[in-house]
Amino acid sequence: MRTIYVSVAAIALALSWPVSGSAKDKGFYIGGSIGSADVSEDSVNFDENDFAWKAFAGYQIIGLLAVEGGYVDFGSPSDSNLKLDPSGWDAFGVLGLPIGPVRLFGKLGAIYWDADSSDISDDDGTDLAAGIGLDFELFGLAVRGEVEYFDALDDIYMLSVGATYTF
Repeated sequence: MRTIYVSVAAIALALSWPVSGSAKDKGFYIGGSIGSADVSEDSVNFDENDFAWKAFAGYQIIGLLAVEGGYVDFGSPSDSNLKLDPSGWDAFGVLGLPIGPVRLFGKLGAIYWDADSSDISDDDGTDLAAGIGLDFELFGLAVRGEVEYFDALDDIYMLSVGATYTF
């Protein structure tokens, strides 16, 4: 009976070995994403969305931990009364769980944001930022999907798809 357990464990380890080497273990990476941002400003009853994009870079310290920073443009959402133009610089600590070439990750950090407006006074600040996502990597190139929350204005949510390249 013990031989069967050892054999099953050895086969499972052998089968997972080539796959686990596919995900990034460490190194610098750069990336970009496109998607949609939902921007809310409660003081003027504003809740609209628009095309959004971001560019970022990071360093994968180990398979579980990375640091990342970048620029995000939340588009120019507008309604009949107001047009906002929010953007910002963010920094995150990223905790990931690599499962072969797939990595589930969560990130927590801050964003320094600025919002220009057509009708209300311009605003800026530094606030909480967080996100969850999944990336699939082969040979240093990865496809990434994520959802992010920014405590800028009253709330900004961004849903995006992008790519990263690890050096």
